[in-house]
Amino acid sequence: MTETDKLTPLVIGKSQTPSCFRAKCVPLPWENNKTAWMTAAIFKDWVRNVDEEMGKRWKKILPLLDNCTVHPHDVPLSNIRLMFLPAHNTPLIQPLDQGIIQNFKALYVQQKKTDLADISLF
Repeated sequence: MTETDKLTPLVIGKSQTPSCFRAKCVPLPWENNKTAWMTAAIFKDWVRNVDEEMGKRWKKILPLLDNCTVHPHDVPLSNIRLMFLPAHNTPLIQPLDQGIIQNFKALYVQQKKTDLADISLF
């Protein structure tokens, strides 16, 4: 609520080991599948990890999710209560369609440019 706690984003790609990260550590949690989409298995693993992390911090959270089939309702959690938006609602009320994804990508690219500018070549 105060925006002081931020979760590390999960990145889903097609490749199991992306060529851009060869011989390097992937900087974010990485999952893969042939379509680079969220699956129920990936979601369950991710939400269980977040639940464990929230337990270590003594926090309780309430994420808002759409009624996508990959967001199962039956995941046993102790520190997270999943709240689902109504089915078949318009994209106008879904938080991620309100520019969150676009802003995240823009800020990520801007940060990468800043990081590259700080690197001295000599």
